[in-house]
Amino acid sequence: MVNDKLMPTVTVNPVKAQTLWGALMFALFPGIVLAILLFATLTYQLWYLERAYPGVMVADINVGGMSPPEMMLAVNQHAPDYLAQNVTIQAGTETWLFTGQQLGLRLDANMTATKAYAVGRTDNFLADMLTQLRLWVEPRVVAPIIVYDTGPTNQLLQQLADHLYRPPQDAQLTIQADGRVNLVPSQRGRQMHLESTRALIQEAVLAQNNQPVVAIMQEIMPAVTENDLQPAYQQAVNFLHQPLTMGYTVNGKTSQWQLAPQTLMTMINLVQSVDAKGKTRFTIEPDRAKLITYLQQKAESIATKPVNGSFRFDMNTNTLTVVQPSTDGYTLDVEAAYQKIVAAKNQSSNYLELPLVFTPPPLSSKEPQNLGIKELVSEATTYFRGSSESRMHNIRLAASKFHGIIIPPGETFSFNHYLGEVTAENGYDLSLIIRGDRTALGIGGGICQVSTTVFRTALFGGFEIVERWAHDYRVNWYETNSSPGLDATIYTPDVDLKFRNNTPYYLLIQTETDLTVGTLTFRFYSTKTGREVTIAPVKTERVVPHGPAIYEKDPTRLKGTMEQVDWAKDGVDVTVTRTVTQTGQLLYKDEIFSHYRPWQDVYKVGTKE
Repeated sequence: MVNDKLMPTVTVNPVKAQTLWGALMFALFPGIVLAILLFATLTYQLWYLERAYPGVMVADINVGGMSPPEMMLAVNQHAPDYLAQNVTIQAGTETWLFTGQQLGLRLDANMTATKAYAVGRTDNFLADMLTQLRLWVEPRVVAPIIVYDTGPTNQLLQQLADHLYRPPQDAQLTIQADGRVNLVPSQRGRQMHLESTRALIQEAVLAQNNQPVVAIMQEIMPAVTENDLQPAYQQAVNFLHQPLTMGYTVNGKTSQWQLAPQTLMTMINLVQSVDAKGKTRFTIEPDRAKLITYLQQKAESIATKPVNGSFRFDMNTNTLTVVQPSTDGYTLDVEAAYQKIVAAKNQSSNYLELPLVFTPPPLSSKEPQNLGIKELVSEATTYFRGSSESRMHNIRLAASKFHGIIIPPGETFSFNHYLGEVTAENGYDLSLIIRGDRTALGIGGGICQVSTTVFRTALFGGFEIVERWAHDYRVNWYETNSSPGLDATIYTPDVDLKFRNNTPYYLLIQTETDLTVGTLTFRFYSTKTGREVTIAPVKTERVVPHGPAIYEKDPTRLKGTMEQVDWAKDGVDVTVTRTVTQTGQLLYKDEIFSHYRPWQDVYKVGTKE
C-alpha cells in the first residue's frame, strides 16, 4: 500500500518540458551523427578490408575494389605498355635501338599492388577516413613501380664497347726483302668510356627521354709515333741503302767482301730504351750474337798463321843468313770489327776497314844476330853405304825434314814432331824395318839412321837427353866407325827421340846427305857454352851368342836367288856413360843403357817360278 503522504507531488509545466527536450536533442545530435559516421566508416573499411578503396588507380587502370593479386594480374597485363620506352645509342655514324626490357627495365607488380592497396591505410583513422572520402571525388593515381636492373645494360654496353674498340697502331719500321726501309705511320685508337655512357643510358631510361644517347668515346694514343722512330729510320736507311763493303789490308794488299742488304737486315734489331728523362728512344742496333758469329767465321777463313824465318849457317864465313824472311800471322779482331759495324749505323759510307790482330812468329828474321847462332857446337856422321835405293831415299827424305830447324832456348826437340807421318802419301818407300823378331819390308825403312844421327849429335854436344830407345838388336850400319849402344830407334807416334836445348841460345840444325859415299851428317849451330863432353869406354856384359842362320822362303823372289837381309849379332847389354862439365863444374852424368837380343843371319830364298 502506498503511502501517498510520503510520495512527492510533481507538477509538469508543458512549455518548459518541451524546451528541455529540444536542448537535450541538440546536445545529443552531433554525437549521434558522429556515431553514425563512425559506424558507416567502419562498415566501409570492413567491406574493403582485402581490396583497394574505390578511386585508386594504377596509371590508367581503375583498381578500386580489387584485391592485391587481382591488381598484380591487371598491372602485369599492361606491363608491355609501361616498358615500351626505347633508347637509341649513337657512336659516330652507327646507332643501336634497345627497348627498356633489353636494357633491364622490369615492372614490379607486387610492389605496385602493395602501394595501391596502401592508399587510405596509414593506421591514422581520421586521416584514412578523410582519404577514403576524398577518393570518391578525386581518384588517387599510383604510378607503376619500374625497377631498373643494370645487369643487361652493362652486358649490352660491354658488347658495344668491344664492337667499337679500335686498338691504337704503333708506328712501324719495316724492311723489305730488297733492303728498302719504310716508316709506317701510327694510328690513334678509340674506346668507349663505360662509366660515363652507362650514366647517360640510365638517365634516359628513367627519364623516358627519347633523345639519342651519344656514347662517350675516348682516343687511345699509340705508344710509338713516327717521331719516335725517325732516328731509327734514318739509321736503317744509312745501314741498308747499299751493300756494306768490308775489307782489311796486309802489306799493302787489300782484301774485300760485301754484305748484301738482304743479309745485313737479318743481323739488326730495333732496340727500345728509356733515356734519363724517361723518354722512350728507338735505335737500330746490330744483333751482337749474329754478327759476332759471322765475324768469327770470317776470322777463321782469313786467319793466317805466323811463319818463322828460315836460316842457313855458312861455315866458310861463320855467318847466319836469312833464307826466307819471317811473316807475321794475323786474324780479324772480332770485337773491334763488331764495334766498327755498330758505329756504321750513323754513317753514310758503305765501306769499313776492319782491324786485324797481328801475331809475330816465334822466330823472327828481323834481327838474326840476336839468336846467338854463330858457330858449330856439335856434329855427328853415320854411314849407310850398301843400303838399298829405297832405304837411301827414305834417309834423304827424312833428313830433309830437319834441315833448318831452330830450337829455342829451353825447348825440347821431338824427332816425331818434325818427322810427321811416315806414309807412302808423304813420299816414303818400302824398305827393311825391324818388326817384332824379324826384319821385314815396311814403309819408311832407314829413318832410324836419321834418329841415330840426331841422337849422337845431341849426345856429343852435351845437350840433355830426354827420351831415347835402343833397337831390339844390333844393326851393322849403326856400328860402322862407332861402338854399340849409340843408336836410337823411333816408331811414330809412341817411340820418340827427345832432347832439350838447355842453353841460353837458339840452336840451328843443318843436315847433309851424301848418297854417293853413304853418309848422313847432322850439325848443330849455336854459341859454345864451354861444355866438355866425355864418353867413357863402352861397358858390355851378359853376352848371348847368336844362333844359326835362318833361311826363309820368299815367294816374291825368283827361284834360285837368295839374299841376306839380316846379319848375325850376339846379344849383349851395353852401357854408355857420358859426363858433361862446364867451366869445371859437373852439369850431369848419365848412363845410356841398351839391351840387344841375339840376332841370326837371315837369308831370303826365292821360290817364284
